[in-house]
Amino acid sequence: MVRNMSEKLTAIEIADSSSCYELQYQRQLFPIKINEFYPNDQGSADLTLIGSGDNGKDYAIKRIGDGNGMIPASELFCYELARQIGIATPEFDIVLLRANELAFGSVWEGGVYKLSELNIMADLMTKGRLDGVEVKSLDKFFGKVYAFDLFINNVDRHFGNYMFRKSYKSYIALAFDYSRAWHAVDYKGLQVLGKNCNTQQVINNIKKFKKFNRQQANDTLNELSLIGCPMIENILSEMPKEWMTKEQTDDIIEWWGSIEFKDRLQALEKEVANVLV
Repeated sequence: MVRNMSEKLTAIEIADSSSCYELQYQRQLFPIKINEFYPNDQGSADLTLIGSGDNGKDYAIKRIGDGNGMIPASELFCYELARQIGIATPEFDIVLLRANELAFGSVWEGGVYKLSELNIMADLMTKGRLDGVEVKSLDKFFGKVYAFDLFINNVDRHFGNYMFRKSYKSYIALAFDYSRAWHAVDYKGLQVLGKNCNTQQVINNIKKFKKFNRQQANDTLNELSLIGCPMIENILSEMPKEWMTKEQTDDIIEWWGSIEFKDRLQALEKEVANVLV
């Protein structure tokens, strides 16, 4: 792999050795209690529960009883990994349900645009604007998210899994929902390369509007290759023991940075290089 990102490498090395994670990775000691539950009216197969916490925030809640039991672990890992490479996500907390059950809670984002609304998607993709305001570097955002989805084997990146939040003079693009990625599917697999999966169908539509930056996708794979095991261990240390076994966490740590890990990234680089833009 080309290693020409010295500034990012320095930042990642500093983060790997820093003690700033000590507070961040204590979420499991202070779960947010969910006091009120709402019926799911979002039409999502992977979201079965919405609730309000004692901190006044509403959450989209993922439980170990959902899917194959690995959805909360996959959500937490992917949210944290996405942030390490500069992909914005909603805030999240570990939440406490009845019977002392711990679940993953993604903070409900109000006042945002979702691309599942077709008129909004058409306006954004053709004009690159929302409410007359330019959404900067949209092609780089989609390139970064696509590369990340390839790496985590996210087979279900559809337009409803992007949102845009108003900032001071622009919009912040966010990517969320990793219920069909990483351990919830097969973190070493390549099902994401299947032509019929949502991730491939959506990126093909994005390319038609010339909103895909191939170089950014390649740079993102490079960034992932520079993340060291200490950072991964910190993310995994945040995981409630009910969500992932010690054998599963040890397997990830052993795999990270291995020859198999590097081979995966090289295979994905070839995929990005072959993308028709």
